[in-house]
Amino acid sequence: MRRIGLWLFIFLGLNLVYSDTLFLTLEKAINLALANNRLIAQTKEKVKEAMAGKGIALGALLPQMSLSGTYYRLDRVSKFSMVFPRYENLPLPVIDPTTGETIGFTPPIPMIVGGDTFGMELGVRNNYLLRGTIQQTLFTWGKLYNAYRIAGLSLDMEKENLRATEGAVKVSVVEGFYQAFLAQKTLELLTESKEQLQRHWERVKRLYEKGLASRLDLLRTEVKLAEVETSVLRMKNNRQLALNSLLLSLGLDLETPVFLSVELDSNPVRIDLATAEKMAQEKRPEIQQLRSAIKITRLGKEIALTSNLPTLFSQLNYDYKKPLGLENKWGTDWNLTLGFQMPFFTGFSNYNRIKQAQARERQAKIALALLEEGIKLEVSSLVNTLNQEWENIALQKKNLRLAEEALSLAEKSYEAGLITNLEYLDSQIALASSQISYWSSLANYQIVWAKLKRAMGEF
Repeated sequence: MRRIGLWLFIFLGLNLVYSDTLFLTLEKAINLALANNRLIAQTKEKVKEAMAGKGIALGALLPQMSLSGTYYRLDRVSKFSMVFPRYENLPLPVIDPTTGETIGFTPPIPMIVGGDTFGMELGVRNNYLLRGTIQQTLFTWGKLYNAYRIAGLSLDMEKENLRATEGAVKVSVVEGFYQAFLAQKTLELLTESKEQLQRHWERVKRLYEKGLASRLDLLRTEVKLAEVETSVLRMKNNRQLALNSLLLSLGLDLETPVFLSVELDSNPVRIDLATAEKMAQEKRPEIQQLRSAIKITRLGKEIALTSNLPTLFSQLNYDYKKPLGLENKWGTDWNLTLGFQMPFFTGFSNYNRIKQAQARERQAKIALALLEEGIKLEVSSLVNTLNQEWENIALQKKNLRLAEEALSLAEKSYEAGLITNLEYLDSQIALASSQISYWSSLANYQIVWAKLKRAMGEF
């Protein structure tokens, strides 16, 4: 495959130093745009956000551990009061049943003579607690796992969104790069055409002064020369605008001197429509996003369907505290909890969540079908345009060769007086037009090819 290597010097401003010039290839231009584009930077942050969201969803599946500490002081401590009897050893008198007189005393016998009140505090004023807790959800009918899968799919969607954004930036850079090249090349061709007309005008003027050419020929040549000079001035402005647009898309200062290295393939290849459509369906980031969205809606529906079912959980607490029971001292203690939770009535909200999830799934499927049809139409249009440009390159190459040959013959014929000045001017203008059309077809092919690669998910 024969390639035409073209090096273009493009300087912005005056008095630029060659060593300070930025050497810019298409690949380097794309890398600069990807590094400096703010929309891409924003999208990358969204990817990081989605990645963190996936980590949060994973955390819900793992044990939750926490540490807490408390201190509280009681104003009053509850007491438990008890009365304890007091005993004394006392002799009891012995009474004669007939006379009723005391005839003696018994040995001392323990007897209650009163009571003492005893109060016991049921706590202490200063209470300390240091607690470690481990909580684990045991069974949720897949709700937590499906939430983790949804977070993973959301991350995939953001990655595809980043790829789509980068593809759009790349196409924009390719288009701006080749438009800047084409503007510069057109300026060079118009300048070359002006120089050729200038030499022809000088030749016609010498013939006119010798009486071998008419004044009409001289005036026609001057008019054409003025027209080309106007086109050169207009193209200089267009070139500057194209360069400024390119530099802005790369995030560079408009005063940056640039050295463009451009390589155009003069023998491009055609592409098959069926192959392009298949690649687009498999790799296009927008399609991948919607397919992930459909999976998310399905998982959301599964979560909604299990929202009324009980969930099981466990919790372990390990304490280091004071007081320990009824003793005012430091010690350890632990407790384990097993439980379940089940919604009994939620006002039909769970039922409506199921309906909502089903509607979202149907919407995503419809959106995917519409997108696939749109992408198919886009790819078909770009393939046809690319193949047209491929045919146009071959045609313009042939026209350029004929125009160059025609101008060469016209110069010799005019010198020999075989053709008129007007016929020579037509040949010269035809060559300039063929040159511009040829380079335009090469640049347009590269631009359309970049758009097609993005449409196929390759860019």
